[in-house]
Amino acid sequence: MSFTIQIRYDRVMKHAMRISIIDYLNAAPLNMAFKEGVCSQDLELIYDFPSQCADNLASGKADAGLISSIEYQRIPNLKVASGVCIASRKKVRSVVIITKKEFKDIEFIALDRFSRSSIALCKLLFKRKCGRVPKVMTMVPELEQMLEFADAALVIGDAALRQEDHGYQSLDLAELWHGETGLPFVFAFWVMNQKGAEYGISERCRQAAQYGQDHLVSRLPDLEKQYGMTGEEIHTYLTQNIHYQMGEQELESLNRFYTYSRELGIIPEYHPLQFC
Repeated sequence: MSFTIQIRYDRVMKHAMRISIIDYLNAAPLNMAFKEGVCSQDLELIYDFPSQCADNLASGKADAGLISSIEYQRIPNLKVASGVCIASRKKVRSVVIITKKEFKDIEFIALDRFSRSSIALCKLLFKRKCGRVPKVMTMVPELEQMLEFADAALVIGDAALRQEDHGYQSLDLAELWHGETGLPFVFAFWVMNQKGAEYGISERCRQAAQYGQDHLVSRLPDLEKQYGMTGEEIHTYLTQNIHYQMGEQELESLNRFYTYSRELGIIPEYHPLQFC
């Protein structure tokens, strides 16, 4: 899946700054300006899954990236681009537990291996609501195969949107989080290393987010072809289920998420967010 495009070199740098991007539909408004060259004239774009985007930053393969929110606590010395995130105020639709049993009766769950925030949130919700975490295994997100081995499956991203008519019970993780906290859930945000922060990538991320939202309607025909959904379905999902502003409620939600994750041992320490 991993590949790079649009490599352009700054005259004073030995190599382009590298930015790791998630190409899921929910990230489309954040990626659009980079993909179209509006904000990426001297950047190398690396497309990958959410978990690999984080690994690219941790290994130094990328200088900036769109990562799952839990990954900030696992990778040292990152800065967060203020004001921008991928979040859901209530029902997200693209991060769901598809189950053959009631939530409290799930004993074994198969997890989509590509998003560590969703896995952490899933475990956290089980612990808080049921007092325990089911047995888990990570798998490629093939629903029928997952449900052959487990009582339930955690499915994320475009795979979840494509499988809404599956005939099983579906539990929306953002909706469950909102029921527990009254807050939106923040799934991902832009981060960068010190070099990326000094290079001004955070401002480009904010500009790109605004560009993507301003041009969403005009890009719907292209998104239809890429993601296999109607323009109306895409517009509804990106404007009603997802939002991109990181405000006070989103920051409070992240504080709760990290605090609960630390209490349950999902992360060893809670590092406060550092912005740029």
